[in-house]
Amino acid sequence: MARSVLRVVSYNTLNGGRNSDGVLDRLISQMGMLRELEPDVVCLQEGKRWNENGSETLNAVAAALEMEARLAPSASHGCHLVTLVRPPRVRFVHFFPDVAEGNFHHTVSRADLQVEGEVELLRVLHTHLDPFDPADRAAEARWLTQYGDRTDTLLVGDLNSEAPGDPEPDTWDWLPATQYSGNRIQYPDGSYGGLDKTAMRTLLAAGFVDPAAGLELDFARTAGHWRKGDRDHRSDYILPSKHLTWRVQSYTVIDTPRAQGASDHLPVVADLYREPHPVNKPPLVEES
Repeated sequence: MARSVLRVVSYNTLNGGRNSDGVLDRLISQMGMLRELEPDVVCLQEGKRWNENGSETLNAVAAALEMEARLAPSASHGCHLVTLVRPPRVRFVHFFPDVAEGNFHHTVSRADLQVEGEVELLRVLHTHLDPFDPADRAAEARWLTQYGDRTDTLLVGDLNSEAPGDPEPDTWDWLPATQYSGNRIQYPDGSYGGLDKTAMRTLLAAGFVDPAAGLELDFARTAGHWRKGDRDHRSDYILPSKHLTWRVQSYTVIDTPRAQGASDHLPVVADLYREPHPVNKPPLVEES
């Protein structure tokens, strides 16, 4: 059996790396970061317009990373999901762009992957949960719970939900009142409570594991740096199913000046290994 680290990355590109004027300088920076990380599997959210002109941008991204790509069309706002793998180490065996059959705000794709030297396939569920409606987000999480107890699944993506143990805000000044309904618990009388963490609570109760908690890591934001007055929080995750036969060696958020300027989200990196012994990959790239 091969004994080597499998590096998985989740990253929300913000409008496909395209600025409002159409310039793709952020995408170029994003691809540079990802190349340096040398990932084996990458899940990108908000691949907007990447399927236009014969999938020109999608193909350019795949070529830049020297990876093979699959696009899952989003049902909302063109926020397509893109899953990439690095052959020959990892190959697509099956790819399903919408395993929930239209029941998600965006979509949830499933990639069944063959990792070189492994017998069991690795199943990667990739999604971007509803950012606007906690009830809809919770329903999407309930749909995903069927995978939580498995031996072969990673759930990856922008889940738009903070975890139960993550810090609560001290004030709500950072959040416009028009966005309360998408982020806070709402009581029957119409008043608001704290952050609505139902989606993540549901996934963890179903068996999915938060590696940051399992490794006893300090809190690390994946968003909150982009907009002045915003609040550091987590939205992006790589969650193993309860009995996944791969183990998490390390779990890191790339929070550098370059990453902060490239998107409103930060890349999340998980290094997985097969027992008995991991083999280290090159260290994560850091910038001063």
